[in-house]
Amino acid sequence: MKSTTRTRLAQGLIVLPLFALAISGCAPEPETSKSAPIPEVTVATPQSLEIRDYEYFTGRVEATSEVEIRARVRGNLMKLNFQPGTEIAEGAVLAEVDVRPYQAELDKTKAQVGEAQARLSRLEGTFQRLSAAREKGAVSEEDFQKSLGEKNEAAATLELAKAAESLAQLNVDYCQVKSPIAGRVGDRLVDEGNLINDGLQGATLLTRVVAVDPVQIAFDMDENTLQKLQQAVRDGKLKSQEELAVPLEIGLPIHNGQYPVAGILRFVDNQIDSKTGTIRLKAECANPKPETGGRLLTPGMFVRVRIPIGDARTAMMIPESALGSDQGTRYLFVVGDDKKAVRLNAQVGLQQGELREILSVQVPGSKESRPLQSLDRIIVRGLQRVRSGAEVAIPE
Repeated sequence: MKSTTRTRLAQGLIVLPLFALAISGCAPEPETSKSAPIPEVTVATPQSLEIRDYEYFTGRVEATSEVEIRARVRGNLMKLNFQPGTEIAEGAVLAEVDVRPYQAELDKTKAQVGEAQARLSRLEGTFQRLSAAREKGAVSEEDFQKSLGEKNEAAATLELAKAAESLAQLNVDYCQVKSPIAGRVGDRLVDEGNLINDGLQGATLLTRVVAVDPVQIAFDMDENTLQKLQQAVRDGKLKSQEELAVPLEIGLPIHNGQYPVAGILRFVDNQIDSKTGTIRLKAECANPKPETGGRLLTPGMFVRVRIPIGDARTAMMIPESALGSDQGTRYLFVVGDDKKAVRLNAQVGLQQGELREILSVQVPGSKESRPLQSLDRIIVRGLQRVRSGAEVAIPE
């Protein structure tokens, strides 16, 4: 009896797994995962362009000349004839000092000149008569010498009076304060009606004038770049055969990486600063006034400067956006005839706007490099979705 029960129990245990297997066999099979879509990319061929190597610097605009306008005579400031911040011509009358006391002094010296001239004429007549009488023995030597001395004294007095007249005339002229240069005038530092002083030390400062065309650009260059520039001049790789006539280009932030303003190197300092290892240079450039608006460059403004180093050359250029970076290594992807992407490590060169020069490319792990070809299809969009060796789709 017990044996029969155990047999039935064992048979039941065998049936249960078989039933479970049957149930599982009847369940629907899971769907297989779909393959990832082929990434779509945009390709372009490299551009062959003429480019040059440049060295870049930050410079500051300086006026070629700056003048402090001070009065050279003392008196009441009667009138200011300029609008602050405007451009003036050379010789423009900027201020007027009360001329009346100086005009009176000029009139006085003119009268003294006339008096001295009359006295000299009278004494010259007396001397001529005595000279004629002396030849006949009718005048003593003492009287003749006395007349000669009086004539010479009168001539000296006349010269002294004329010098005083010239000085008085200068003071009258100085009552009109003129600008010695053309340029832009600054703010008024003294108002009309004030008493202003003269003199070398205490003369009252009225305003300042700075030249605006041309202007100069001051910048610092490291000694290694200076040697490269000098070597390029010696090798004849630049248009100029003189160091102080090297052409350069200037740009502002509004030019978006362009350098539309031309300049000429005019000054290289006579020694390198041992503390910084740099030398001071200055370039000159035109700053014409446009038909509307103000001039482009203003003294004190920061600018970017670039100087060509070497001859122009032909380079293969691609968009900067087509380049990736992996631990400091620049790379790009090209699409082969089998529509598969191939990664190439790139040695990059000069950047010009949004384009970058590619000096050579190399398959990762290979020791051989090659130049970029004009028929290479460079992936310029969709770079983030591409893997080396993977197939890509190129829209028609």
